[in-house]
Amino acid sequence: MTTIIDPTLALPATRPTPTATQRRWALAFGLYTAATNITITQTVWVIYLATHGYTPFAIGLFEMGFHLAKFLAEVPTGIFADLRGRRASLVVSCALGACAQLLFLRPTALFIALNFALQGVAYAFRGGADSALLWTLAERTGSPDRTAWYSRLFSRMLLVTIFAQTVGTASGGFLAGVSAMLPFVCSAVFTAAGIPPLLLLPEHRLGAHRRTRPLAHLATGLRAVRADSILLGLLLLSGLTASVFTTIGYYTQLYFRDLGFSLAAVGVLIALCVVPDSLGAAVTPRLLRWMPRRLVLVVFVTLECLGLLALSVGQRELAVLGYVGLLHVGDSVLYPALNTYLNERSPEAQRATVLSLDTGFFSAAMIVLFPLFGLGLTHIAYVTVFRGTCVALISGALTIAAGVWLLSRPRPARNIAA
Repeated sequence: MTTIIDPTLALPATRPTPTATQRRWALAFGLYTAATNITITQTVWVIYLATHGYTPFAIGLFEMGFHLAKFLAEVPTGIFADLRGRRASLVVSCALGACAQLLFLRPTALFIALNFALQGVAYAFRGGADSALLWTLAERTGSPDRTAWYSRLFSRMLLVTIFAQTVGTASGGFLAGVSAMLPFVCSAVFTAAGIPPLLLLPEHRLGAHRRTRPLAHLATGLRAVRADSILLGLLLLSGLTASVFTTIGYYTQLYFRDLGFSLAAVGVLIALCVVPDSLGAAVTPRLLRWMPRRLVLVVFVTLECLGLLALSVGQRELAVLGYVGLLHVGDSVLYPALNTYLNERSPEAQRATVLSLDTGFFSAAMIVLFPLFGLGLTHIAYVTVFRGTCVALISGALTIAAGVWLLSRPRPARNIAA
């Protein structure tokens, strides 16, 4: 694959950064990653809202509000990251995210809705800026193969994320047992703790002579996506698989409870996902070197589909295998693989803006999928919804593949009459 970059907007080459500085930057980025991914509320927030009288459909509407706010903010925050600074964008994200968690302490409909909207904007500020800043660190190493270097660094950060999420997930149920509000307070503190490490990282923004107006900057990024059908397909596939995986992850909490698992057991089962997630993150850099890109996508999208089918059987053992095993194995490779492929093909000057389209497509899908999933579970059995989601994933992936193939075909030359 070749990266589509406008040479007039490419950033000037920089000298390799000293090894000691690279290590400090990697450590700082790791601390930021750990602090902002200690997801203490991950296994309790759905149940917390359910105990306050909210139905699955109402919870779906709140989540839809999160993704609606995130969708509306994605492109503006991506432009902000490119023009004003990717580190600055992440600092704003941490500040907003910490404030949002505290709104959970008053579980009225208004405050919960404000919480989800504010979290959506916080995630939008993080969206494209996160991996774009990490790609900048890869560039400054001076490595001739920055894609391989980025893949290794991204996988290490993913392992940090998995460890932090495991700690948060395992402690969420315990903290909720002490006080229902304690997980949200702790989550706010950890999110705010991500700001100091960010201040140790180099800021990255376009120089004043390279900056354009926001709309012109967006137009350039959209032209780059339109000119590269594979980049467009990767953006769509990433949004599709991420939305399916995220939706299944949230509602599986309630599904496992209906299958007879206790709250503590649900926390343990979700914490066990650290095993496939860690293995997938560790082996992905090697898989990207050994396996053709198309094969990587086909194999691990198929694993996600098999995981949905196992969940749809309605048996406890198969449900655990489908979710903890197949679904997480598929996502643990797809997520870093797609992220690497997207960064590889994105133009540097518009990197955060283009990557914000990835999370924007994800949010657009979630706006529709999450409330429909909640509405379906209000009237339809879990197993039926899981089967329907599997069909939607297969259909969506095949449609994207067909679209990329059609757009990639050479167009016949027009005959011009003499």
